[in-house]
Amino acid sequence: MAKRKKSKGISTLSLILVLVMIVGAALAFTGLFLDWTTSTTNVIVGSLESNSTLQDWADLNESMNKLDSEVKYFVMTNLFAMISAAAVAAAAVLFILKLVIRLKLLGIIGGVAGIIGLVCGILAIVFTVLMGNEYSAGNETLGNAVAPAIGCYLLMAGGILGGGAAIGAAVKS
Repeated sequence: MAKRKKSKGISTLSLILVLVMIVGAALAFTGLFLDWTTSTTNVIVGSLESNSTLQDWADLNESMNKLDSEVKYFVMTNLFAMISAAAVAAAAVLFILKLVIRLKLLGIIGGVAGIIGLVCGILAIVFTVLMGNEYSAGNETLGNAVAPAIGCYLLMAGGILGGGAAIGAAVKS
């Protein structure tokens, strides 16, 4: 009896990891456009809450630059958020190409993109907290408290999910 050759098909684990990377990229890109921070302002009557997106922070930073000032840590927050979303998306694309072309180098590059996406996702929320604390400290007369909102958490979750899946796929191959 002849031995059966092992199939060179796509494994179920590879498909699941690529699916998780795609979900992570979708979460990360969705987080970029949702409310990034929540501000709570204490007033005499009670407290007011307002939400700000990354674009709102960019507009505030631009208006403060005209006054020779800036929102501290905004540039780092924005940079890490954009890099995280792009890296997770790049990892997903690279692993899809790796499944089709079967080139091991694409898996290694995808794993590096996954590491970048994971680390930058975590750094984005760290710098968001630092930015909020710095902005709150500058406006202590109003009693402002700035905290991360749903967009920041979605980006972090997407970076961790997609980056972790990319690292797992790179280690698997």
